[in-house]
Amino acid sequence: MTAVEWEEVKRLAAGLQRAQLISTTQRLSERNCVEIITKLVDMKLLDIIFTNDGKEYITPQQLVTEMRDELIVNGGRINLVELAKLLNVDLSHIAQRAADLQKQDPGISLVLGQLIDKSYITRLAEEINEKLVQQGEVSISDLTSQYDLPSEFLQQVVQRNLGKIIRAKQDRQDPRVFFTEAYVARNMAAIRGALIATMKPTPVSNLINICGVQERLFFSLIDNLMELKQVPGVFSGKQVSNSIYVPSIYSKSQSDWVDSFYKQNGFLEYDALSRIGISDGQSYARKHFPAEKLLFLDGAAIGSMLLGQIEAAVEEAVSSGTWVDIMPMLPSVLDSNNGEQILTEVLKTVRTPGGSTPSVKVFNGSVVVTENFLNKLMVPFKDVVQKKAEKCVASGEFQQWQVDRLQVSDDHNKREDLKEEKVDKRDERRKKAAGGKGGGGTQGRETKTKSTKKKVRGGRGGGDSDDEATVSSHRKPTVLEIVTVEDIVAVISLEESFNDLDEDERASLLEEIAKHLHVSANKAAMEHAQVVLDSNMSNNIGARRKTHNDLQEKLNSLITNVRLFEKGLKGFSTDVIPPAKESPHSQLSKYLLKTFCTDIANEIVGFIAQERMLQWDSTKDILQETRQKVAQESGGAEKEALLKLNKSLLGSSLDDFFSALEIALSSDVCDVVIRKSDKKKERVMVFGHRQALLEQLNSSEDPAHVLHIATLVLCQGVTQNMLHASGRYVNILLSFLQPHLPAGTYSTLQEYYDLVLKLLSTDQPNEDAKTTVMFQLQEKMPIIKDIANTFKKTSGENKE
Repeated sequence: MTAVEWEEVKRLAAGLQRAQLISTTQRLSERNCVEIITKLVDMKLLDIIFTNDGKEYITPQQLVTEMRDELIVNGGRINLVELAKLLNVDLSHIAQRAADLQKQDPGISLVLGQLIDKSYITRLAEEINEKLVQQGEVSISDLTSQYDLPSEFLQQVVQRNLGKIIRAKQDRQDPRVFFTEAYVARNMAAIRGALIATMKPTPVSNLINICGVQERLFFSLIDNLMELKQVPGVFSGKQVSNSIYVPSIYSKSQSDWVDSFYKQNGFLEYDALSRIGISDGQSYARKHFPAEKLLFLDGAAIGSMLLGQIEAAVEEAVSSGTWVDIMPMLPSVLDSNNGEQILTEVLKTVRTPGGSTPSVKVFNGSVVVTENFLNKLMVPFKDVVQKKAEKCVASGEFQQWQVDRLQVSDDHNKREDLKEEKVDKRDERRKKAAGGKGGGGTQGRETKTKSTKKKVRGGRGGGDSDDEATVSSHRKPTVLEIVTVEDIVAVISLEESFNDLDEDERASLLEEIAKHLHVSANKAAMEHAQVVLDSNMSNNIGARRKTHNDLQEKLNSLITNVRLFEKGLKGFSTDVIPPAKESPHSQLSKYLLKTFCTDIANEIVGFIAQERMLQWDSTKDILQETRQKVAQESGGAEKEALLKLNKSLLGSSLDDFFSALEIALSSDVCDVVIRKSDKKKERVMVFGHRQALLEQLNSSEDPAHVLHIATLVLCQGVTQNMLHASGRYVNILLSFLQPHLPAGTYSTLQEYYDLVLKLLSTDQPNEDAKTTVMFQLQEKMPIIKDIANTFKKTSGENKE
């Protein structure tokens, strides 16, 4: 240590010595006091409460004393939050001491964070009593909102002081409401006066508004008045919304009116009862007339007097075999529905003189008609039934209906068979699937196969779709209506007893009776039509045989002509030469199909339609649509044969036509036998056809017709066969004849053909040109006729 450092140590030691020798006064600072008190509190030697600012301390006993003082100063009621602010103490200490204070002093209560003493409760009871004196009524809910105290606390205060400080009565229906005797007496008097003054049914809500009484008090006072028998009427319901007061005087006037109305009219109308305030008329009538045997209808209650009058009228109609309308005997307020209900009940008791139930029918709900009268109306209608039945058979309508009915029956049987077949197949598949497959040898195992079902999208192609389509297309045949309702009306309208009715009632009644008689009349007409048909069929057997023989002869003749014309087509080319779209052979075949082949098909269609009694007009030409319709309606083998034959006529192949014709002529369809070809007769027919053409040629003066016939004669001369073609095919015939004619002859024919075309294409106004062409044609016509008359097939064809 250096000398300097040592000197510094000495100096510090001297300073310390001087400080120790100085004397001072002993005292505690504020901080030391706080630390001491805190230490005592921690050692639980001292119990104090700090103020909110921490500058002051207070003992619990002093806090309780100050709380009591503040409670007295604030009139016996103070909020704990406000008390904490006044005493500058934390609210938790105030709440704790308030709870202790409530336990120690029974006169102090702690209610919703408020201290309340006995003096405040006494003063509160006095204020409630003053309010009752002023208002006559007070409720706990009103007091709760006024004093800001819980309803349970106020309820206890009022009940404890009831009859002491508070002079009132508690409501029996609502214990939270209190009244004074004067208030109850005043409102009871008001209600009693309002009830006595009321002369008609009045809603309770109106009475409450008139009396100015609260709803809860009203029913309580009403019970008191009813106990005292001071209510001159009755109440319905116990709720203001649906309760009505009915005075006794009003009920008596209702009863008197009902008795008077029933005595005069013999019935009670519900609408009339509702107009006098009786809502449920049926129940009222049962109670008011317990001894009367009333018939309760939808709109009225009918008495025995009115029922007796109606019953007597019906019995008279039954005994005399006529009819009667009960509506004139009923009051105007009753409609036809009421009349129908009355008749239903009356007819249960009406009996004939022999004691049996009468046989009658009810029309229009109020008209009773006996069976004897209905039979009388049908007597003049028998002639009409016979005439209509005969007309139906003559037109073929009855026969067609029978065919349709048989067709529907066949379709139904086929459909049932198809269903049974499908069910059998499904069962068989299930059995196979259940059985599985057996393996070979001793090591074989049975394997169960899983049945699969084909899924079909969109509902197409499913197994049941065919059945559904068949069912949807199947239509039940309607009953044939030979006799109409209008026919029956026209006959029964002559009955004089209906003339007393007005026009609308008469028309309606006649229509209803006609509808009732229509079933039996139409059935009689059907039976007579069947008799007429059976008679006609027995008489027409011989005529039908003759018709079949005539058909066979006519078809043989037509088929022979077609085959001869077919031979004449064999020389024509089958090649298509532009600009033509079809070959000459195809064009001429089509023309033959449209003429003679169509005639053959029409004869077959007409015969089948007559045999199957189908409806068709034989006076008009048979078109493709007609043949199609007959084929569809004939059914069976005829349908398939006719459809195929009709389709062959639209093509160009004669082979297809003859194939379809063979099916149509079979025993299953027409049963026509075609004779074998006779070459001698065919040669005679070919020669006769040529002679007929030459006669037409020589007698004709029409250039186009002359050229047409001449080409046909020349083609027959070349082919030695008949040819059937129209004038539009002359150019095809000339092309065919060119190799077989001398050049000059062909040139002459071609020039004549060109002139004919020029004549046909010349406009009407150009008369000079047309005359010139016509002159040239007339000049060359003898040459054309001579060529046809003198033509003979030679070996030197196409020579100049």
